[in-house]
Amino acid sequence: MDPIRTKSARHPFTATRDENGVPHIVASTWHEALYAWGYMHALDRPTQLYFARAVASGRAAECIKDKSDLYEMDLFIRRAGLYRHLPRELKSLGEATTTALDQYCQGVNDGLLDAGRTLPMWVTGFQPRPWDPYSVLLIGNLLSFAGLSVGEQENERLLIELIQLGIEDERLRELFHPYLEGVNFAPFRELHIAKRLSDDMLEVLADLPRLASSNAWAVSPDRSATGPAMLASDPHLEVNRLPAIWYEIALNWGDGEYAMGATLPGTPIMAVGRTPRLAWGVTYMHADTSDFFIEECRPGGTTGWQYRRGEKWFDLAPPIVLDVYENEQGTLSCTPEGDAPGKYLSVNWVGGQSGGGRAMSTWLDVIASPSTIAAMEVARQCPHPSLVWVLADRDGHIGKQSCGWIPIRGNNNSGILPIPAWDPANHWQGKVPSELLPSEYDPPCGYVASANEELYRTDGLPLHSHTLPDYRKRRIVERITQLAKATLKDMQALQYDVTSKQADDLLPVLLPLIEDCPLKRRLSEWDRTYTLDSTEATLFQHFYRHVVLEIFGHEQGIGWRRMFYLCTRMGYNSMVLTAIDRLLPKEQCIWWRGRDKRELVRRAALRAQEEPEQTWAEFNSFHFVNRFFSGGRPLFGFRSEPIGMPGCHATPVQGPLLTPATRESSFAPSYHMVTDLGTDEAWTNLPGGPSENRFSKWYKTDIPRWLAGQYKRLKPRVES
Repeated sequence: MDPIRTKSARHPFTATRDENGVPHIVASTWHEALYAWGYMHALDRPTQLYFARAVASGRAAECIKDKSDLYEMDLFIRRAGLYRHLPRELKSLGEATTTALDQYCQGVNDGLLDAGRTLPMWVTGFQPRPWDPYSVLLIGNLLSFAGLSVGEQENERLLIELIQLGIEDERLRELFHPYLEGVNFAPFRELHIAKRLSDDMLEVLADLPRLASSNAWAVSPDRSATGPAMLASDPHLEVNRLPAIWYEIALNWGDGEYAMGATLPGTPIMAVGRTPRLAWGVTYMHADTSDFFIEECRPGGTTGWQYRRGEKWFDLAPPIVLDVYENEQGTLSCTPEGDAPGKYLSVNWVGGQSGGGRAMSTWLDVIASPSTIAAMEVARQCPHPSLVWVLADRDGHIGKQSCGWIPIRGNNNSGILPIPAWDPANHWQGKVPSELLPSEYDPPCGYVASANEELYRTDGLPLHSHTLPDYRKRRIVERITQLAKATLKDMQALQYDVTSKQADDLLPVLLPLIEDCPLKRRLSEWDRTYTLDSTEATLFQHFYRHVVLEIFGHEQGIGWRRMFYLCTRMGYNSMVLTAIDRLLPKEQCIWWRGRDKRELVRRAALRAQEEPEQTWAEFNSFHFVNRFFSGGRPLFGFRSEPIGMPGCHATPVQGPLLTPATRESSFAPSYHMVTDLGTDEAWTNLPGGPSENRFSKWYKTDIPRWLAGQYKRLKPRVES
């Protein structure tokens, strides 16, 4: 262990790094451990903290650099209003949470004194401010909204854009069945929105990172080769930008107490972790926790614009720095144009509701939970984000608990499309009781698993406005049930599994439609795995994409160029992907009515065969880049050489490459943890290292291990 100098620390603790650079903290009390936690975040990731806060507050262009892309991001974040109610939320926090945040922030500020000004700060002229609990809640909101909930909003916007493009109503109803049944599309054609799918906008879209998905599962002692329960967790996020999103740490305090795992710099959040008694991981539930509402606006009033409720008109709140208008429902998604009245979108998100700040208490209280059932009760009350917690404890109990405030929508609105805000009956009517959220405790099957699959409330009603395909969940369950007794190695292998249930489902549907040809023979014999050396995986990807373009990209459909964008530049949009894969096995469908489905698939096969022969590593490669110096050539190691990524969106080791307008993004497991609750250790890796400093030996410590599917042992300094 290498000691870490802590010259500015005001509370006593010792800090050392293990051979992988992971900091190990030894403190006397939990509060001193919290202080040290903040100190280490600041020491190793000072720029990441400051930049994240600037982005979350909608001040990136002001604080970092006056660039057009940062201005657009600021405008988006300001309209989201992540900061709107934080002063209120800070006052509502309990004493225990307030004290914990104060201790953490003290540690951050003292650590910043030792970190000093970094190269990115010097280059940009960035002037940081002290860290405080407001900053902590703000970063938490950024994770919850921009990393998770914004995806639901993007799906809603996509539907509006497809409607405004003039696609036949019945085609859209069938594609997104049953969510659009009985919906009148006429009001959506009148909305003022920025049309990102218009021909002149396709190449200049904002590229806000989107969360892809996550895996987590636990097995009971009956399914464990070692006897105790075991847990595995790997959240999937954008991984190709360094420093890594997560910061790994091991905290030790008191008499044998510890907490170790993946933490979020700027907050005391341990998203995946272990204590002497408990292990946990989370996946995104994809519950619909935000809605657009249609606002009728007109010029007038004291602020220049008004909105309607019933037959009365009210003043919109004055614009906030960047011409952001708001009312009691939320904020307008775009600025009213000129002096012309019309219909605009406002947006409401559960994280802005009173009590949303208590989310931070959940993360702290789970660490203190003595058992799975106690942690499930804590997690169930978490207001946001909407997550599925997977847990296991030392006594052999396992569980799965959903959480998040789910709005009860007026007039039985599905949430997939906006409805008029001027009718109060359309407003949210409260929140779904937490008792109705799905959960499992010690199920007879001996395992719990979550991979962003479809979930329902205990009263049978849906939680989603759309769902992800269940390919990864099915593969995880398939492998767990095939194992008589799972070992740690089995759990690790499953985290790196590259078998596609999508290919299993679709090839028996598509291949019989084409005549004998090299593509048919090769894909018939393919083992459905996305290994780096597989040329068949690339061939199937080409074939699938051309099938989608032939069927859904014709001139009476979405359009070839738009569909090509959705398939490549945006990545396979989850809502569209799920809808398409549901339709492809059907014999009759409006999307190929009047056309020969067999001929469409045949043409797709011919085009796929004309694509260049590539291994999956050649086709699905990415670059590691620095978050602050990401462009250009491989200069000083700020940009890596191309790296092949195994897996695809449908495999447990998810590894799809997305290529938005301005940057490359690769979504993959951002942290791997496997742990046996009978021991005081975990096996982990992540795509990065502790330090944000490119010239530190701890900058990319774990990347070779992460790429090779190898794990390191994480063990507390003080054992129970």
